Amino acid sequence: MSIQVKNIEKHFGAFHALKDISLDFPEGQLVALLGPSGCGKTTLLRIIAGLESADSGQVLLEGNDATNVHVRERQVGFVFQHYALFRHMTVFDNIAFGLRVRPRSTRPNEAE
Repeated sequence: MSIQVKNIEKHFGAFHALKDISLDFPEGQLVALLGPSGCGKTTLLRIIAGLESADSGQVLLEGNDATNVHVRERQVGFVFQHYALFRHMTVFDNIAFGLRVRPRSTRPNEAE
């Protein structure tokens, strides 16, 4: 899935968390967001996933504007910062959990 963010802005009160952020993540690329604590990495990821709303700007998924699309309809997979949501499961099982709970007809095949 290709992801583009265009001119994303986010404020928390007077704090300007994201200032005119534009990035392009081509399909099939592995991308890491690196930066110091508080620089906006998690906020940007939450906006891409639909867990947070940007004050302005666009999120494009596969070239389609998903800025106002509900998180359930975005079909964006994510793992929380602390991957061990279920401590009794392995890392693999924790990461696979989100896919396994989806209806079989909407799950990606093993190759994906």
